[in-house]
Amino acid sequence: MFITIAVIFVLLASFLLIIVNMYSDYVARREQDARLISTRARNIITECEELLLNQAQVAFSKTLVLVLHYRIIRALRKRAIDPKARDEVKDRIANEEKIIAELKTNYQEMSTFKAPENDAMAIAQLRVIRRLRSILKSEMTSGIPLNPSQLNKEDRRLYILVLKVNISNLIQKVFEMKRLRQVGSCRQLIDKGLSVIKASGVKDGWLTEKEDLLTNLLNGINAETKIKDPAKKEKADADGQSLADKSDLDEIFGDKKKW
Repeated sequence: MFITIAVIFVLLASFLLIIVNMYSDYVARREQDARLISTRARNIITECEELLLNQAQVAFSKTLVLVLHYRIIRALRKRAIDPKARDEVKDRIANEEKIIAELKTNYQEMSTFKAPENDAMAIAQLRVIRRLRSILKSEMTSGIPLNPSQLNKEDRRLYILVLKVNISNLIQKVFEMKRLRQVGSCRQLIDKGLSVIKASGVKDGWLTEKEDLLTNLLNGINAETKIKDPAKKEKADADGQSLADKSDLDEIFGDKKKW
């Protein structure tokens, strides 16, 4: 009897130990998942704040600014999983909601395209635009309180902005190569720029203006090449005639062969 009770006690103790270990593992995993969610949410907030600070580099529309602030609010709600951050998160969400209300009524969009001054600035702009387009695509499926057509329109605007940055940077390189008289490379870049604009199918005043500029530059280079080619040909003919005349003179006045 005693042995039976001892065995039952050992079995119960083992079972309880297993239950305790399972619960401890569950709590540890839950805490780890909560930390991961909180960290990801914090990273999202940081990214959105950094992008909002880049409005001097890239023109942000009201739609885009609203998307970033709504994204911050969603991330803050995920951070509320952490009990220590709940009070801070509550105040921050209230502040973000005030910002959104203000944006909806008083935000003034900057539609002027700021052309990059150099390669470094062009690369920085393209990186910002790439991150913004990635966020837009993510937010389209997140239930954000904005019309999907607005988001698609904004994505299209950013696509056109990428074209403008690339074409602007290309034109700077064209002028530099033209200054260095690298005619072949200059013509290749112009052809590339024109083909990109035509392939895009975008109807935009700025792009049309740059297309006309590149076309005029190409026509100017072709005209200069045609002017120089006859001059080179004339010089080559003159050199050839000079050699022929010299050969004739040598034949007449040179040493006579002894027969």
